[in-house]
Amino acid sequence: MCFYITATLPKEANLERLRPLLEDFKMDFTQINNLKVETQLRPKELYFRATKSYCDCGTVLGSQNRSQEYEKLLKSKKVKTLRKKKWSDEQIHNWIMDKIASRPHNVSPKKTPEEINQEINNWINFIKEILKNVKRIGILKHWYKFGLNIEEIVLRRTTHIKLRDLNAKTLLKLEEDVLYEIMPSYI
Repeated sequence: MCFYITATLPKEANLERLRPLLEDFKMDFTQINNLKVETQLRPKELYFRATKSYCDCGTVLGSQNRSQEYEKLLKSKKVKTLRKKKWSDEQIHNWIMDKIASRPHNVSPKKTPEEINQEINNWINFIKEILKNVKRIGILKHWYKFGLNIEEIVLRRTTHIKLRDLNAKTLLKLEEDVLYEIMPSYI
């Protein structure tokens, strides 16, 4: 189906007060009721569809993360052949990493470098501004096969990031199914 970027906010977040900020950054923040996801979040954490886009397939968030390529190669016929030849897991890992490194990788082939920088800077500036009003914001990227309310997402982990450590590289390498909780630097 599609990629979607979703977000979390603390239960005490005042959405009406945040609405002008969300509009300024062209964010949606329509609440999602997905029990499978909600059981993996902090108690009573609010869960939202982050952007106003039809879908987020063209997002630059996570576009430099090559874990999908790794998984695809790991399941390939070539790796099955290497296993039959008694290659170790380490040798297979190294072969896959060499293969990935030798392939060119575009961040987003449909976007210019200026558009990529603009989108990343918009996210960073949005996060900076929203953290003036809330204790944290969570960002999650997932490939949906079903609807936002019924998708059975299993979070791989939650990663905590201080605002001072948030940068373009972090957002470009964002992993799927990992909840990134960004907090002000003073926390």
